[in-house]
Amino acid sequence: MFSKYHYLSYSHNNAAHVFVCMVNDEIAGFISVLHFPHPKVKNMKRVHRLVVLPDYQGLGIGIKILNYIGDFYIKNKNRFTILTSAPSLIYNLKKNNNWICNAFGRSQPHQGILIGSGSHNRITASFELKLRKTS
Repeated sequence: MFSKYHYLSYSHNNAAHVFVCMVNDEIAGFISVLHFPHPKVKNMKRVHRLVVLPDYQGLGIGIKILNYIGDFYIKNKNRFTILTSAPSLIYNLKKNNNWICNAFGRSQPHQGILIGSGSHNRITASFELKLRKTS
């Protein structure tokens, strides 16, 4: 349902935790999250896919999904990151005080990745969600 709205390949990692966003009892988007095996950091989680359907884009739903699911992981003592090449998402995360930009620039292709299946040679940005104060 969401694959035609995502720039990456159609394959989706079966190990990802998947969450669906509903607006007025209609599916508006989804996010999937994977454990990220980091050599120095335990309990790192990263966004595998984030898709907001076209009828709901531009309303801030993507950021709301990221913050809500990110808070869930942070409260469970995980770190939460996303790597994206979507210009609107980069723009909104950069101006959001809850997110730290860790890297910005053109990504290089990884060995074994098919040309056209990823974000290589695109401007990408990596962000991490800070622990947020909730009232």
